[in-house]
Amino acid sequence: GVFMQETFRVASTDDRIMIQAKKRMISTHAKKMGLFFAMADKSGDGSIDLDEFREMTSQPEVSTWLQSMELDVSDSDKLFRLIDNGDGKITLDELVEGVGKLKGTARSLDVVWLVSEFQKAQGRLAGQNEVDSRAD
Repeated sequence: GVFMQETFRVASTDDRIMIQAKKRMISTHAKKMGLFFAMADKSGDGSIDLDEFREMTSQPEVSTWLQSMELDVSDSDKLFRLIDNGDGKITLDELVEGVGKLKGTARSLDVVWLVSEFQKAQGRLAGQNEVDSRAD
């Protein structure tokens, strides 16, 4: 009885520690992306366009910094398109969410790119099928 109670108490404490650590990681990630965003948004319009993104990611210290967060920046145009929601600009929210999805070795940039392109192609095919079925 006592041994089991102690085991469950320790396990519960470990869970709380893991949750707190994850929250800290998320907060740190958002702060880092906020810093990047502030530096990249040269125009001050609240978004980063492709030229601003290219300029930032071409700087060796920024590239190294992003790579230290396990983010592949070898193709900045591809990275921009993956983060962008399609309007040609990246907001801070898009940057935080997009980079969060791409970080790490398990999330290869190319795999994410393929999934994104596949989903776009599916959408185009679905739209074309609708047009074709209406024409019949």
